[in-house]
Order: sequence, then structure tokens, then C-alpha cells
Amino acid sequence: MTESNQQKSGSKHVIAPRPVGANYLLVGAGSMYTASVIAGFLVGYLLDYLFGTMPLFFLICGVLGFVAGARKVHLLSNRVNVATVTAKKKEEQNAE
Repeated sequence: MTESNQQKSGSKHVIAPRPVGANYLLVGAGSMYTASVIAGFLVGYLLDYLFGTMPLFFLICGVLGFVAGARKVHLLSNRVNVATVTAKKKEEQNAE
């Protein structure tokens, strides 16, 4: 509510906006995951090319890239969840 609307309604309670910045972190989650998987496969391919063991490092590094991407997205989603819960607690404390 704007200040003039608050004066008309007589309400002095102001609702704080939710943390918008935390939600923008999730926009890049898919690209971070994809980049981790692709980077894993590329590193594996280069190692296989150097050592002459064609499918070995390609698969190992691809799986490691998959795990690293999943871990990164999981940590990012936890970070957003903590920010949301903290904002809700602050809203509840301000309401009292």
C-alpha cells in the first residue's frame, strides 16, 4: 500500500516485500546444472584423448559432472529456502 492509502485506511501495518533476489538465483539453476554435466564430459573426453583410453574417463567425468551439478542445484535451492523462511519469520515478528 502506498502512504496515502495507509492514511485513508488507518492501518499502520506495512507488509515487507519478499526477498526477490533469492528467486533470481533459481533462474540460473538449469544452466549451472547443464554446464556442470557438459564440462564433465569435455574434461573426460580430453583426458581420454591424451591417454588413449576412449570411454573410461569420458564416462567417469560425465558422472562426476552429473553429481556436481545436482549438488550445486541442491545447495542453491536450500539457500533460497532459507531466505524464504527467514523472510516469513521476519514478517511474523513484524505482525506481532
